[in-house]
Amino acid sequence: MDCRLLFVYGTLRRGGSRHRILKALGARFVGRGSVGGELFDLGEYPGARPTSSPRARVFGELYELRNPQRALKVLDRIEGYRPDDPAASLFRRDIATVRPEGGAEVDAWLYWLGRGTRFLRRIPSGDYIDTTRRGS
Repeated sequence: MDCRLLFVYGTLRRGGSRHRILKALGARFVGRGSVGGELFDLGEYPGARPTSSPRARVFGELYELRNPQRALKVLDRIEGYRPDDPAASLFRRDIATVRPEGGAEVDAWLYWLGRGTRFLRRIPSGDYIDTTRRGS
């Protein structure tokens, strides 16, 4: 699919430990937004899972990728996504509908958590930044 947008909700966000990777890839910040889903704490980073609940949202940032093919190849490696074996991947890349702040919904690439969440702590606010500010 020819999609140039990427939605990030964890360490790739501004101020996050991996944000420099987006900068190195020439990604352009578009704005903040949210997707339907639930956010979980995996320790050093979060993971999001889609949900059918209309109230559950995951908050993050939207970026435009200058060279999507190159950027996604780099990001796939970082996120543990194996396009040739999605079942063995830590995260899976998919297109999601993003609701930008003050704008119409758009489609963007997003890395969903590719495993179960039974033993993971849910982040009720849906915002990983809230968790990092509290130091938990």
